[in-house]
Amino acid sequence: MREPFLTVVLPCRDQEDHIGAVLRGYAGPLEATGLSFELVVVPNACRDRTADIVKALAASDARIRVAENPAGGWGLSVLTGLAASRGSVLCYANSARTEPPQVSELLARYLENAPCLAKVRREHRSAPLRELGSWLFNMEGRLLFGTAVADVNGTPKIFPRLTYERLGLFSAGDLLDLELVVKVRRLGMPIVELPVRGFSRHGGRSSTNLRSAWRMYTGALRLKKGLSGFPEHGMRVIA
Repeated sequence: MREPFLTVVLPCRDQEDHIGAVLRGYAGPLEATGLSFELVVVPNACRDRTADIVKALAASDARIRVAENPAGGWGLSVLTGLAASRGSVLCYANSARTEPPQVSELLARYLENAPCLAKVRREHRSAPLRELGSWLFNMEGRLLFGTAVADVNGTPKIFPRLTYERLGLFSAGDLLDLELVVKVRRLGMPIVELPVRGFSRHGGRSSTNLRSAWRMYTGALRLKKGLSGFPEHGMRVIA
């Protein structure tokens, strides 16, 4: 298979009851774009049959590839998938929440403004506490890094391979999205946002809780020190 135009990285964890339907759901919307694509699926320290199901699908469809992350972690799973990617345009998304048509819609927004970082901006969360926690984290990003986006963690995210190769992303946990947004901002690349009302889970349970939220808040402070040497060029956000 020749190198695809678009790579979509999809970390997945303990999603045996729905991952097959989710992956099959990407075919129609992405084929409709007329662009070549691949799905790089990353089983993330799975304790069920998710990895086996994904491997079986990959065996029957050359556009699906598997890159396992037995160590676990959102950031490391995304980085594992990006390292295995072959596309000239890269995307990653939350496989438990993202609706496949949103990837193709966001891709159209990306192509209109490329080169850029195109991302989803969730207008509403599923619960008041989640809404508050997200607001606090995004406010922390503004105060520490000057990020002018309302939803740092919103995915899908789409960006050029050449930009990815310049960024040197390293966050293995839940701070990868913040690191990406901050570094893109400092490169002076525009950030294009696609507003969506919100997401519902395809199945399973979210791993976000008060402990993981606290790790994100304190981790952002450590990230600021870790990014002290990355150059600053300004930022544009396009709604």
